[in-house]
Amino acid sequence: MRSRNSLMRERREAFRDARLIVIASEGKDTERIYFKALAKEYTNPRVHVHILERSEAEQNNSSPEHVLKQLNDYKEQYALEADDELWLVIDKDRWTEAMLSRVATECAQDEYMHMALSNPCIELWLLLHLVDATSLSPEEQQQWLENRRTSRRTDPYLKMRLRQEMGSYHEAAYDAQMLITHVEEAIERARALDKNPNDRWPQTLGTRVYLLAESVMNKNQ
Repeated sequence: MRSRNSLMRERREAFRDARLIVIASEGKDTERIYFKALAKEYTNPRVHVHILERSEAEQNNSSPEHVLKQLNDYKEQYALEADDELWLVIDKDRWTEAMLSRVATECAQDEYMHMALSNPCIELWLLLHLVDATSLSPEEQQQWLENRRTSRRTDPYLKMRLRQEMGSYHEAAYDAQMLITHVEEAIERARALDKNPNDRWPQTLGTRVYLLAESVMNKNQ
């Protein structure tokens, strides 16, 4: 029986003429569901999207440092080509500035690495498909950024708002296709929020996931 590594190596070899985008994310399901749907919608023989999954033993280890380690492990196992990309998809809300700074520094020193951080979380990126956050009042934008729970039993604000906009939402099961029909709008809204694109990550309400979406859609080639 062929090993898992052997199968992955064969899969990479089959796509050696395509630009490879490898995604590792903090969330176990949300990002995987979204980017599988986006890659399917924008199927391109010149782009292959590979989403890394955590093993059973790693399910509860979602820190940015561990997500970065997943990408580093992949890079050590497989020979990357010049136009391949490794993407780290993480949230701001749970992690310290010091940890994010270490991860951002390592990404900046590696030609393959890209960091797509959402402040406060990935639900902001999903919401931008349906809501123009740039038109919100400063008070409303602050509410989005703080992303508080109204009680211990309720979800954070953005998750509840997303459920309201979509009709139903759970991070492990949601209609990504409903969002992807508005991905161009989401990209422009995220770009408008990104007032300081040279910062290592958005310091206020914002998400750099739009850069990854553009790469998957092959918009910059």
